[in-house]
Amino acid sequence: MSIISLIKPLRRYEDYFYRAYTYENLFLRKKAIQIMNSAIKKTTFSKEEKSSGLIYLGMLYSKAKEYKLASDCYNQGLELMIDENFKYSNNFKQAIKVFIKIEDFERATFWLNNLIQRQCYDKNFKKLAVFEKKFSNPY
Repeated sequence: MSIISLIKPLRRYEDYFYRAYTYENLFLRKKAIQIMNSAIKKTTFSKEEKSSGLIYLGMLYSKAKEYKLASDCYNQGLELMIDENFKYSNNFKQAIKVFIKIEDFERATFWLNNLIQRQCYDKNFKKLAVFEKKFSNPY
């Protein structure tokens, strides 16, 4: 985190991310959300970058307790990469928790199944299996 990220021109995805991250660490979450919203609208960024931006935006909304917005961002970010291989992130646990919190069990079940199947190329996705019990035994 540096002050340079606040004055450096925003060109690359990393510039947007580091500026938003800096604002978040300065307790300026609304400003961080603004920065990431503008990043995901950039047409020059790759699908992976936009997906990453949406996941980060989901985290920011989740921390702000705006769970419906967080859920939508997580869903959009995951949808962008549905046909791609990507690395496991602990942020996926947070996404599933948000889906459950707002009682969107359809999204929670869909993404949980989709992400768990990805352990064929990244064994870390198995960490999400803890959520399977919640859906197999609701009582």
